[in-house]
Amino acid sequence: MKVFANREVKMLFIAMGAVCLLFLLLGQVTVKLAADDYKQDLLLHDYGIAGYLARNGLNETHIIRSFTAEKTGDDLKAGQELLTTAGYSGSTPIQLLPEPKRFYHKYSLNLLLLSVLFSVVAAALLFFYFRRHYLRIEKADTAIRDFMAGRVDAPLDDQDEGSLARLLASVNSMATAQKAHIEKEKQNQEFLKDTISDISHQLKTPLAALKMYNEIIQNEKTGNETVDSFTQKSERELARMEFLIHSLLKLTRLDAGSIELKKGPHNLKAFLDEVIAGFRMRAELEGKEIKLHCDEHITMSFDEEWLLEAVSNIIKNALDHTEANHWIEIQVDETPIFTRIVIRDNGLGIHPEDVHHIFRRFYRSRFSKDQQGIGIGLTLSKAIIEKHGGSITVESELGRGSAFHLTFPKLEPPAKKE
Repeated sequence: MKVFANREVKMLFIAMGAVCLLFLLLGQVTVKLAADDYKQDLLLHDYGIAGYLARNGLNETHIIRSFTAEKTGDDLKAGQELLTTAGYSGSTPIQLLPEPKRFYHKYSLNLLLLSVLFSVVAAALLFFYFRRHYLRIEKADTAIRDFMAGRVDAPLDDQDEGSLARLLASVNSMATAQKAHIEKEKQNQEFLKDTISDISHQLKTPLAALKMYNEIIQNEKTGNETVDSFTQKSERELARMEFLIHSLLKLTRLDAGSIELKKGPHNLKAFLDEVIAGFRMRAELEGKEIKLHCDEHITMSFDEEWLLEAVSNIIKNALDHTEANHWIEIQVDETPIFTRIVIRDNGLGIHPEDVHHIFRRFYRSRFSKDQQGIGIGLTLSKAIIEKHGGSITVESELGRGSAFHLTFPKLEPPAKKE
């Protein structure tokens, strides 16, 4: 059986078997002592009867034969009838019979002590066995928790044998592999950050030059409609390129963990009013309304610059997917546990196929009418919100609008150990 392949379980069963064998032998010794004791009690009882009969004039030969001769069934029947008349029968209470009473009390106590001793020894064996296992599991649990908290250099040091030791060894191997994976991911993130940073910085110079050339062409006022049309298109594309470069740099810094948020308490209504102000002109030009519902006394701890980026991207996304006479509504709710910002619109909505993918970087829906989007704004917003310890979810119904829920817990998560 596989259970006996475990050395610890095997040793436990051997110890329990040895204890059972020991108490089985003690039980046999007790039975032998009880038989000898019963024999002595029986002899003393017979001696008393023989002496009583001899003192009352009964023939000694008859007395001896009454104890040594073979008894017939008639003898047993006659004796039973004789003694029953004196109230001496099987129904006589044991308390009225001194010898059986003494024998009962003596050996019932012995057997009780033997049973209690066996139970204590067996319970002690099981207690020490499971206590040892519990301590090992507690030690392993602490090491695993430390590993999950970021201490990847905390191996599960267990030199014992058995299935638990094999399990801990497997966990240790997994932790080692995870540590190597984490190190590799860190290296990849650093490489990606450096690469994108280098490429972005290299692109800034030619991009600035292209913008300058485009502005020079626009200022020339050639009067050529084709040239003017192309310069306007070039300006839009250069703006998109500049936005993409800046967004990639921000996202890469967030991914690499190289950003330290400058969090502090801010009035949420004043902050959201400032965010909305940046979109007020566009909303008026497009015939859309941005509404804010927020208590004036709600405050929250956040990095103003970075959260401005996150919320702005979501509002911009809402404006991109609403039409004239539509609205964007921002609702703020506060509980003792969290603060929630809901950005809702009654626009086009998100196709069910896309709901689970909209936060992926560069994701473009095949159902989207927005051909100018880059597909990185919502990804950046999600990264910023999660950097603040919050979460973002979306609900949407096609043709009836979308709602983005930004939830920020009031309790700060514990810092990871370095």
